[in-house]
Amino acid sequence: MLRSRPTPSYQGDIIASRLSAPTTNHLAHHRTGAGEPLVLLHGVGESAVGWQPIHPALSDNYDVIAFDLPGFGRSPALPPGVTPAAAALADAIEGELDRLGVARFHVAGYSLGARVALELATRGRTLSVIAIAPDGLGTPLERVYQAAALLSGRALAMLLAPIATQVAATGAGRSLFFAMERSRPWQLPAADASQLLVDFAQAPGYLETVQASMVDVPTRLERITCPVLLLQGTADPLVSMQSPRFLAFVRHAQLQWLPGLSHVPISDDPQLVASLMLRFLKTATDKRGTRP
Repeated sequence: MLRSRPTPSYQGDIIASRLSAPTTNHLAHHRTGAGEPLVLLHGVGESAVGWQPIHPALSDNYDVIAFDLPGFGRSPALPPGVTPAAAALADAIEGELDRLGVARFHVAGYSLGARVALELATRGRTLSVIAIAPDGLGTPLERVYQAAALLSGRALAMLLAPIATQVAATGAGRSLFFAMERSRPWQLPAADASQLLVDFAQAPGYLETVQASMVDVPTRLERITCPVLLLQGTADPLVSMQSPRFLAFVRHAQLQWLPGLSHVPISDDPQLVASLMLRFLKTATDKRGTRP
């Protein structure tokens, strides 16, 4: 039975869920819409707020559940001794979906979230996968470069966090911090940019997750049988060469290049990204419906 929900202010609902998250072991999430479940996963340092530019368009058609990954946003970190590699992060997402009563779902992620989305797909519960700029198939040199860039970003975020509101108030300020991952950082809403900057600076799982990503390699990709769409910006300075490598391991995957867009294209061209995602999701659902 499909469930419909009111669609409150994104920021207000995120804040409410985050305030309750630290008092439980559950992951903070923002859920709106009705239809087949669509799980959204963000990248390193960010939170569910990163999906805000297209969340309303997606929730017009799907039951959208945007998570804060463990150790990011307002979600608690993984237990001590558990390495935050993609498999462990996927375990946490699966556990939360079990708690919410979600058995089968579409999943979309960007950056680290894309890597976790592909890990979830190896487990047989996903209806389809949209992986935006996934990492995990980098060469040693590419991994070192990516980690160095992320650690530099963390240092800058910690420096700017005390004045996050002022930095995010102008397009120039938003460009100062978000230019590495977004080709049009000035298009980020000021409130979202401020929250993402603070998330980046304060995420307790940041360093451990970056360290884990340096050695984490995806396995069992051949088990993925659902439709997979890879979206990759041509101006991505972090993982642009990694996305095509997944085509060799994921059957039936398709790759769509995004000309001029960077590592996180969601706010750079919301209309394009939303339209590509919705078209793919509809096609995946239609194909599943025609199977005998």
